[in-house]
Amino acid sequence: MPKAPKLPACDPCRASKLACDHTRPVCSRCRSRNQTANCTYRLRPFKKGKNKSSVVTPPPDIRYGTWIQRRDLVGRLSSGSSRAETPVTPVTGFLTKPHNYPNPGYLGSFSHTTLFNHLPVGDDGVGESSPEVGQAWGSLSEKLINETHVSQGVELIEHLYRFVQIPACVRLVNGWRATGANLPISGLFTEHCNLTAQHLLEGLGGGSRNAMEISKNLFIQSCRPLLMDATTTFDAFCAQFCGQNARWETLGLFFTTVSRATFRFSSTETPYNSEQQRRNLRKLAMHYSDRCLEFSLSLDCLNDLQLILQYENFILHSLVDGDQSYQSWRKLGDVASSLFALGYHQDTKNSAQCPAFLRDLRQAVFARAYSADKNISIFLGRPSRIHRQHCLLRLPGQDTEISMSSPYFSQEWPDWTQQEQFDYTADTHWYTLCAVVKEEILHLFGEECYEERMRKASLIQAKAESQWLAFPQQFRLEGTIRAYDRQPIELDLMVSARLNHLHVLFLLRLALVRHISEPDAQLVAISADMLGVVIEAVMIKDRLIDSGTSLIWKESHIPESPAGVISLSLLYGPQAISNNGVTMSTVFQNLSVLVTEVEVGTLVCKEDANYALLAGATQTIKSLLDRFLCGRMGAQVLSQPPGTSLLSLPTLPNDGNWKPWDNNNVQDFEVDFWLTLAEHPFLVGDEAAAQGFSGP
Repeated sequence: MPKAPKLPACDPCRASKLACDHTRPVCSRCRSRNQTANCTYRLRPFKKGKNKSSVVTPPPDIRYGTWIQRRDLVGRLSSGSSRAETPVTPVTGFLTKPHNYPNPGYLGSFSHTTLFNHLPVGDDGVGESSPEVGQAWGSLSEKLINETHVSQGVELIEHLYRFVQIPACVRLVNGWRATGANLPISGLFTEHCNLTAQHLLEGLGGGSRNAMEISKNLFIQSCRPLLMDATTTFDAFCAQFCGQNARWETLGLFFTTVSRATFRFSSTETPYNSEQQRRNLRKLAMHYSDRCLEFSLSLDCLNDLQLILQYENFILHSLVDGDQSYQSWRKLGDVASSLFALGYHQDTKNSAQCPAFLRDLRQAVFARAYSADKNISIFLGRPSRIHRQHCLLRLPGQDTEISMSSPYFSQEWPDWTQQEQFDYTADTHWYTLCAVVKEEILHLFGEECYEERMRKASLIQAKAESQWLAFPQQFRLEGTIRAYDRQPIELDLMVSARLNHLHVLFLLRLALVRHISEPDAQLVAISADMLGVVIEAVMIKDRLIDSGTSLIWKESHIPESPAGVISLSLLYGPQAISNNGVTMSTVFQNLSVLVTEVEVGTLVCKEDANYALLAGATQTIKSLLDRFLCGRMGAQVLSQPPGTSLLSLPTLPNDGNWKPWDNNNVQDFEVDFWLTLAEHPFLVGDEAAAQGFSGP
């Protein structure tokens, strides 16, 4: 009679020396004791550990090793070679002694290591206190990769096989990139990630053994450090996470690109032709991107690739879930935490050891994260995470010698004459410059002395205007959008740059208004200009392509506040609008188009994240327009020429009882603003309370 095979016990039962029924993934004893998370099985339960020298071999050095070049990768995949022809990296054992702190990250001058770094170290302790890369790679243990991790990866891969058509996703991404659109940071790696995902997943047969091998190798490769020096080429760097060296970060970037390609783009070459199909694929691909990011972060091996995936995943959540979502807010904090942990907010000695393209990429990630931190903090009225006084801010391509005199930028930087076209690099430069000015404006709101606030505001305004004049004229949107014959991606970037500049001026004037319910003439004029740009972009949205800030984001993130200012002006003194050269008919037309686009569903659907915010705002605007345009008041308002004082228009006296905003702030135009404005006596029909709102 054959001997029954010996089955391993789970870790909790083995430690407690209790009988285990060996049920997977969770045994009965752990399930009854609510220890499902701790019920794990060892990969090699009945084998003794090996010596360190025979455990894991680090990847060869980049300067002398053989790497997969980009052209070789493209040729191998296009020739239709099967997965069996490509050797899979074997899964090797791990050290039994784990490293307690595998990823301490950047330790600044105030850390606990400051004093010890100044102590002399003897020759005997040099080898032990300075671990090499190979030792760090060899310190992996079952605490980093265990059977639970691998089984979760298998579950994800099998889910991909059942619910996703990888070739169709690749064609969708290729068609989207053909329009000129791409991911703002990881766009350099998009083609490599596409080819790797296609090579890795297209021939997946759905077998558990094949999925198990893929999952194990993805985890193994994700633990490997990204080796580089100043002479590392771009292809050599990509070879460490593409092809047979694919990592979870590689798949995460691929699915992030797939999800982004579903925004306002359709291709006849893919089965995702309807909006509902693209919406389903968008959320599904975002879920896969989240899982891949979770797998890579769980290994505690933070690197450049994980940081890039974190940023792109955050941008994706802000577009899908909206900036009001806690998921987006948390993921932005995760990006800031990783930036600080890697030390990219300071000039570290490791920056000189990386190639130039990677140094520019790190600066671009920090610059765009800094800009996003300011925009979302202003939109939500929450404290920002990244502050310039604690960072050494450098733009991509900025020379180290130039930035030493000024962490911000000098008069000679950026050199816009070198920018021949409006691409993502120029967009990053402009967004960062505007974000720096916005941070200075935010400090004005805390200045109690109004005269000092005025003095500082004049200096900031001069800086903002000089920045706009220094911006290349071919990049500036100074007329109607229809007057510019540009590519969709470049035109979309020009619209975003114009709105960003107007947003700076809007915040500056908002900081000088004593009461938010009494906007001044300049604030109203800037608001009307911003609203006009957005409405024109909505009307010609077919000529634009998503460059990183979708049309819904442009409408809800920036112009929501100007729409609130115009609505307040109509209630408290419409003459402020007409006296600044803005016709009342244009204002009413733009507001009407905004309401119509939201109600019809061409701008935002009920399933979109920003629908609640836009629907609440447009409902209040619609009520305001109905009250103004119906009856005797509407005819009087529309018949007045520009510059005419409308003395008989409805206004509230200064001693009115309806004053919900005692102090102005940057977040006063969010959801609560529109709900409060809807309770205005004029909008609820209380003519007696409105006093002078009935007209002559």
